[in-house]
Amino acid sequence: MTEYDLPLVMVAPAGPPATDEPTDFDAFWAANLAAHRGIEVAPTLVTAGARSRDLRAETVTFAGFQGRTVTGWLLLPVGAASTLPGLVELRPAGGAAARDLEWLASGGYAHLVVEVPPDDLDDPYNRGAFTDAFRAVQALRTLASVDPSRVAVLGTGPVAAAAVATAGLLPDLACALVEGDIPAAHKDSLVAFARRASTPLQLTQGAGAQVLQEEWGRNAALALSQMTGSVERVVECVLTADSDLVTRRTRWVARHTHLTNIFVPQVAY
Repeated sequence: MTEYDLPLVMVAPAGPPATDEPTDFDAFWAANLAAHRGIEVAPTLVTAGARSRDLRAETVTFAGFQGRTVTGWLLLPVGAASTLPGLVELRPAGGAAARDLEWLASGGYAHLVVEVPPDDLDDPYNRGAFTDAFRAVQALRTLASVDPSRVAVLGTGPVAAAAVATAGLLPDLACALVEGDIPAAHKDSLVAFARRASTPLQLTQGAGAQVLQEEWGRNAALALSQMTGSVERVVECVLTADSDLVTRRTRWVARHTHLTNIFVPQVAY
């Protein structure tokens, strides 16, 4: 078995892999992210109440799309001896996010929940929600208590697509979990993000799941094909119907953020 120890971001084709993508996709998102570099994400933490003495709760605010204020809830274990792996969980607004973070934080993680605004079906790029999600990962990574190389992202329900976009924009995430339907209005954009993703993905059954599974990491597969003459899946992608949320999520996140097994995107088969 031959291994190609090259980062996906180095071998991925510079242009889109197919003509079915928006012609300005890469240029649009490069410009959008460049415009936000001048806006400091600047997370502010305020102590909040935690239901367990072993956990510390914080309310987090940071600058999201075009500098607007985004609010999240962070839970961390008390007295952690080293920097922690982290999870950014993206949820639809209005879900009482602060009430159920213990499932991961109690295992030694920094768990940030952010409420993402509803999809803008009139915007094919859904800039607001997708940029807020991207900035949420940036916010968690700036915290001294978090190891930025071991941050995962989870998207649930109506905003699951934001996790797809985040993985497409950030090639160095530890892993991603997508648990929700993919809106038809944003299918072309999300397929393009999926092709650019280079992080392990766990999908649940839902509208658009099969498309994401087929497209995930395609840029890397095409690049590998050009190098070797054989197309192989180069990014781990699992479709699951397991309904035990806590166990399934915890195993997947732990598997890819373990201290001795940090995921580094690479081309290998």
